[in-house]
Amino acid sequence: MKKNQMEILFVLGFMVGVVLPNLLWKTELEESGLPGLYLLTRVSQDMPANPEYFFYVLRTRGAVYLLCMLCGLSVFGLPVSVVASVWMGFLMGSVLTVSLLEFGVEGMLLGGALFFPQYLLYVPVSLALYRRSLQSSLRYWKNQRLSLQERKEYGIFCAWAAVILAVGMAIESYLNPVFLEMVIQRAHFFQGL
Repeated sequence: MKKNQMEILFVLGFMVGVVLPNLLWKTELEESGLPGLYLLTRVSQDMPANPEYFFYVLRTRGAVYLLCMLCGLSVFGLPVSVVASVWMGFLMGSVLTVSLLEFGVEGMLLGGALFFPQYLLYVPVSLALYRRSLQSSLRYWKNQRLSLQERKEYGIFCAWAAVILAVGMAIESYLNPVFLEMVIQRAHFFQGL
């Protein structure tokens, strides 16, 4: 698989995440208020910057990354990697679009703030992990086994990816809530609520 194909899948997911909320906005999303509810709960004043929130992020995000790492050692790595790449792009695109639709231009800033700075680590490392898992899995699709050296290299790569992703999770848990609070205060979000 070519090096940039995971990035293409991510961008395709992002584009679907941008287009779909725009198509559904007047019919479903605006009436239900779910996007606004999501944003309000995600950026509420009570969002903790503490160890409990870190363990929540570790459980939710870490489970996906661990699944991808393990599936890379089987035929399941291919579909898991493709779905994970598209899904990550879709979520980013839809959150940014819904933020814009729900709150206007300031909402777009808020949506971007939801991803900053942890996604500076998440996106490149995740895409590299998905690519590596997919490449490893392709060998199993061809009824080939990984050599001991290849499994060792894959394990070392996954260990480094896990460390970087854990740093991203710590940033999301401790730094992002502080950054979001600053953005909310400067943009004067939710003053009328």
